[in-house]
Amino acid sequence: MSKSNFLIERHSIDFIPHNLRHGKASDLIFLWFGANAQMAVVATGLMAITPGFSFGWAVLGIILGTLIGTVFMAYHSAQGPHLGIPQMIQSRAQFGYYGAVIPLIMVVLMYLGFYASGAVIGAEALAMLFHISVGMSILISSIAVLLLVLAGYNIIHRFNRWMSYFFTGIFGVLTIMLLTGVPIGHAHASVITHVSHGGFLIGPFLLSISLAVINTLGYAPYVADYSRYLPQKTSIASTFWYTYIGIAFSNMWMMILGALIQSKAPNGNPVAGFAMLAAHLGPWFRVLVLLAAALGIVSINALNIYGGFMSSLTIGTTFFRKLKANLGLRIWFIVPIAILGTYLAFLEKGNLLNSFESFLGLLIDFLVPWTAINLGDYYFLRKGNYNISDIYTPDGQYGKINLIALSSYVAGLIMELPFMNTSLYEGIVAKWLHNGDVSWIIGLVVAGSLYLIFSKRKLDVTAKHKATRGSQVGHVSVPRS
Repeated sequence: MSKSNFLIERHSIDFIPHNLRHGKASDLIFLWFGANAQMAVVATGLMAITPGFSFGWAVLGIILGTLIGTVFMAYHSAQGPHLGIPQMIQSRAQFGYYGAVIPLIMVVLMYLGFYASGAVIGAEALAMLFHISVGMSILISSIAVLLLVLAGYNIIHRFNRWMSYFFTGIFGVLTIMLLTGVPIGHAHASVITHVSHGGFLIGPFLLSISLAVINTLGYAPYVADYSRYLPQKTSIASTFWYTYIGIAFSNMWMMILGALIQSKAPNGNPVAGFAMLAAHLGPWFRVLVLLAAALGIVSINALNIYGGFMSSLTIGTTFFRKLKANLGLRIWFIVPIAILGTYLAFLEKGNLLNSFESFLGLLIDFLVPWTAINLGDYYFLRKGNYNISDIYTPDGQYGKINLIALSSYVAGLIMELPFMNTSLYEGIVAKWLHNGDVSWIIGLVVAGSLYLIFSKRKLDVTAKHKATRGSQVGHVSVPRS
């Protein structure tokens, strides 16, 4: 690979040629640990602690949710080396060339929501560090994110490797301080006291599981974007496990830290809590903690803008097929997405925690049916056999609109309704479960099952029809040149 290709990425939603494939599956553990070991994940763990619900049960819920949710996310990652294309453009193989626009719009909104909430958290750290306004801090963070995204794939990988080392050291020290009972402000209670306080509550327990599932599954629409440059011979197992370990370990660690700091000193602001805790080692460590908080948000928000611009570019090229995915077009799509995300961050800064919680609740209900359809198609229906050229044309074998996929997606959403618990709507089953939310399980099962059953019948009918006409039916493969 040339130096210019390393420093500035020139590809976007197109197939990555084999002569540009590079790296090892083990690189993914650093990418995903560095991206996920940050304050937005800590803030998610903070929401797992509710009055009367014990810290110990919250930890168990976080662990279970992480172990479950990361399975789906890591299986999406394993598609990248084989297909060599971004995750969401591959959805055309399930939803059709134009039908894929529906989940694409959904994930663009998801990227922007994550970006806005994360940007506010990072801006609070910068504001405390440099004694500037939160608004100015949002602008500084956004400029750093923009530069990182403009550089692209390789620099993002390299940046997150460096950050994984830095975050491990910083959060390692903070964890030891919390576990040894170092006070946060005026809170002097030990961890043991809070572990034994409260008890089991079904609603909060299901919430803690759902929060962990949401946080890991939220990476699913763009996780393969960061494995698509790996050599095609990279095994599914290695891609899966290195992704899984990077996310699972960081997610459990950060969410449990959030739950722990909330149980010791409830204030709804993890950045302020960690800053007070760090001050016990001296001003120098407080500076490092705030720097880690700010850089962590830059890391994850670069991924959000990177995924947002590629999904937006996919939507644009769907209707304007003459657009060519080159370096100039990358910039034209990256900059507006970054500006929009920054604008939303300014709107978000006044009511961060409430809006973030509402956003997460809605996210999982729209994301789960898509992930069930995508994974079912790749691993059970087509078993990894795709014609990449046909994905880029409405006249290919995947068609313009796949009504089976869209109907399965909508059915999954509808069947989730009685099980939902969001700030906007609470289903009847969720009320029975004392505000517990298991809608993600229903969405997975319903959407995935319907898609597989009816798509399998359609493929069988097509195969029989071709056989009667003397056509040979076989698997299509990814192009190798």
